Amino acid sequence: MNKKTIFLIHILFWILYVLVPELPYIFPDRKYPVWLFHYNITTEILNIVNFYLVYSIITVNLFHRQRITSSLFIVLAIILVYTGVRLLITRAVSMYISGLEELASLRFVTIMVEFVNSMLFSTFAVLMKFMIDWFSTQKIKTELMAQKQNSELALLRTQINPHFLFNTLNNLYSLVYKKSEEAPSVVMKLAEIMRYMLYDANAEKVMLEKEISYLQSFIELQQLRLKTHNFISLDIRGDVNGKLIPPMLLIPFVENAFKHGKKDVTPPGIMISLSVEGNSLEFTISNYCSTNPGSPKDSYQGIGLQNVARRLQLMYPDKHQLTITPCGDKFQVTLHISTL
Repeated sequence: MNKKTIFLIHILFWILYVLVPELPYIFPDRKYPVWLFHYNITTEILNIVNFYLVYSIITVNLFHRQRITSSLFIVLAIILVYTGVRLLITRAVSMYISGLEELASLRFVTIMVEFVNSMLFSTFAVLMKFMIDWFSTQKIKTELMAQKQNSELALLRTQINPHFLFNTLNNLYSLVYKKSEEAPSVVMKLAEIMRYMLYDANAEKVMLEKEISYLQSFIELQQLRLKTHNFISLDIRGDVNGKLIPPMLLIPFVENAFKHGKKDVTPPGIMISLSVEGNSLEFTISNYCSTNPGSPKDSYQGIGLQNVARRLQLMYPDKHQLTITPCGDKFQVTLHISTL
């Protein structure tokens, strides 16, 4: 909570609890004697000093559970001591300013009035300090949580990028080694992809059409190393313009399909579908499993899918559904984002 807000809270408090009740006494006339004006002004000044004396001493740490008893004694001691101070000052004002010695007499009712006033404004001070400190603490916690999430998302993106680059360079090395005429086009595709990774992937979100273009470039680059043409089918439906999505969110699913999918099958071996309806997105990818049923589980859910699942939790809490079908004949991933 910033200083301006805290200042306004204090001003509002004193308007409600001091200024408004005392308005009839500010300009005394025949109805309100001068001694009453003196008494009220003195009392309100004492209330303000009482309030800020407690307010300046009390802190959230002071009222830690393990120190609650000692903290209560501190507040009670302040109330008792300040009650005595209030009695001395109000009696002095009554005698030497108002000139009414009968008002300065020490009676039980007078003591109780000053004690209740001191206790009341001490309680107000504690409650206000706790309220302001609580809101300030919650704001700090929220900011720290946001920073933590941003740092975690940045870390997850850095884990994805080297993984993709490593796979692409291996493919490029293979083409160069074979002196393939397709190597220059691969270099161009790689340059486009690297440009996207360097300049766009650092943003929190990018345009969906950019992510799709990046996905298409990646698929074309991977298709070059496959002997079977049209091995990957990509079906895009709906209006993708103007929609935003976290960068490189979909690519780990495609990487996973290329890495673990069975290659010696009738095309299409990898089937990708992306559908946009309103602000919702449905993404499905499936590939034939390269392991036999009943064999040890392959690394189908490696670091790439773990990372994207964590990013979805951070970016779309309660607004997405990720379904991973265990590998039987096919391995399939379905992602539904309800609000882009």
